[in-house]
Amino acid sequence: MPHATHPNAFRALGVVAGLSMGLWGSPSLSGDDLQPHIQWQEPVTVAQGEAYRGPWRMNASDFRYVDDASVAINDHGEVVVVWADQTEQAIFLQRYDRQGRPVFEQATRIGGEPDTFSWLPRVAIEPTPDDEHRFTVHLLWQEILFTGGDHGGEILYARSTDGGATFEDHQNLSRSRDGAGKGRITAHRWDNGSLDLLRAAEGHVIAAWTEYQGPLRVARSSDGGATFSEAITINDGASVPARAPTLAQAPSGRILLAWSEGDSPYADIRIATSDDLGQGFTTPTTALEHPGHADAPSLVVDAHGTVHLAFGAIPANDLEDYRQPHHRRLHVSQSDADDLDFGPAKKLDADDWPGGFPTLARDGQRLYLVWQRYPHPTDRPYGLAFTHAPLESPAFGPVEPVPGTTGTPYSGGLQGQLKRRMAVNSSGEIAIAQSRFVPGSHSDILLIRGQVETGE
Repeated sequence: MPHATHPNAFRALGVVAGLSMGLWGSPSLSGDDLQPHIQWQEPVTVAQGEAYRGPWRMNASDFRYVDDASVAINDHGEVVVVWADQTEQAIFLQRYDRQGRPVFEQATRIGGEPDTFSWLPRVAIEPTPDDEHRFTVHLLWQEILFTGGDHGGEILYARSTDGGATFEDHQNLSRSRDGAGKGRITAHRWDNGSLDLLRAAEGHVIAAWTEYQGPLRVARSSDGGATFSEAITINDGASVPARAPTLAQAPSGRILLAWSEGDSPYADIRIATSDDLGQGFTTPTTALEHPGHADAPSLVVDAHGTVHLAFGAIPANDLEDYRQPHHRRLHVSQSDADDLDFGPAKKLDADDWPGGFPTLARDGQRLYLVWQRYPHPTDRPYGLAFTHAPLESPAFGPVEPVPGTTGTPYSGGLQGQLKRRMAVNSSGEIAIAQSRFVPGSHSDILLIRGQVETGE
């Protein structure tokens, strides 16, 4: 295998990136605009590697870079960042305390199958009742295994009960030959990372993913991730493939699963629910009809049972190339978790920030929204856009760049854009993880933290 090993200095650096925050402050607000500012901290370099991507030769490809960042934060301000190291063909994890210091001297390596790529992880953390600083880490990712079909991909899960220091052996949840983790837009174009992970109440852990041919599968654990059920299919008989699933739980315990559609320029957002995981999910319905192309939804449910939905959409008059994220604009909608009667989608006032693949998060007072910017009609993403809104009146304020995510030729990942880039805890502490790729120079993973300035 023609893979080089990164120097030790490239692994889990925990080094503060040399960026001036004076360049990245929130836009000044004037008049009656009551949107508070975000106080951003200096970006931290979590990991760094080379920046070489050879031609695709399946698992023998010469890929040398770090990529695919995802993040979680607990209510004590401790952050877990996970990412893919393409050279090592493995997932790595680093943990940070509230002061921003790395907890582990070396990042934890999570082993998938040997000599196969591990891509696009999702991470969730669960507190331990008798120790506020000890928690369980749940990790889900796409492993590029070829098991007989034309497309490689299996969905692997692993658990750590010591806060990410060590992990149990992984479990293969999909056992499919049809390319699990691929979210198809057309027969020739797809996003990897078409999967999601939810740590639900009462010890339930839920994994959802799609396959290249279009099935949407769900597997669940009722014992905190120790074991999982056989996967069930949510969209039996669907005429178009599912892609980009997103999971959330309502205060009532109801589980919501939304996704978008492939192979159609007129894709809508679909949804199914479960009030009893043992009984499966309801028959899918259309959550929101969009006259154009709606894609890559993100769901959160607040403490009052209001479901908040964000997605990228292309208007009906601009569908000549609906595959291009440059044509998308961010939209939001709300409904009650009981009736799921979503109101008309509202387009954000963010035409200068085209793109999609949003991550929506909340605390007890505010919604937070980040998405991947595509300023030109090409495949290359360029930085993250961010905005926020009060929960009681979700009118989003001015859009700003996330510090450290612009200014490079490729900011956002090479394997796919379906990621969970942001997490927020109950105190409104924000954690954002982003990958960057500078050809011929380096690749890196950034952690950017922030918090709303309330003026109190």
